[in-house]
Amino acid sequence: MLRYAPMFLKLLLTALVIAGALLTLRMRRQKQYTASAPLLNASPDRRPMVKFLAAGVVALMLAGAALYLYHQWSDAYQVVTVRVIDTRSDRTTSYQVYKGDIDGRTFVTTDGRTVSLAEVERLEVGAQ
Repeated sequence: MLRYAPMFLKLLLTALVIAGALLTLRMRRQKQYTASAPLLNASPDRRPMVKFLAAGVVALMLAGAALYLYHQWSDAYQVVTVRVIDTRSDRTTSYQVYKGDIDGRTFVTTDGRTVSLAEVERLEVGAQ
């Protein structure tokens, strides 16, 4: 689960930046509201519609992000068959591996063994 920590931190940082921007805009709006209160009351009919549209856009973005994260998570936990082929002797060894545990020339099997490939070995990933 630690391999997803950098992605989570990126999402957290993005959320903090958005929250900071919203807070800054709210502070500016309060200053403008006190300075120009008659101008803001000119069209009160449009404010609920704009708020509804903004909330809809935010909800759509959150749903899209959640769908993307679920897809990445489910794809990483898909079990695949990894075949390691020694090019010198044509000997083949098969392993069951979670797709997210393949990292270049190293992978961790479903039973916890870490396998690193030599320069003369080739890796083939296939569906289970």
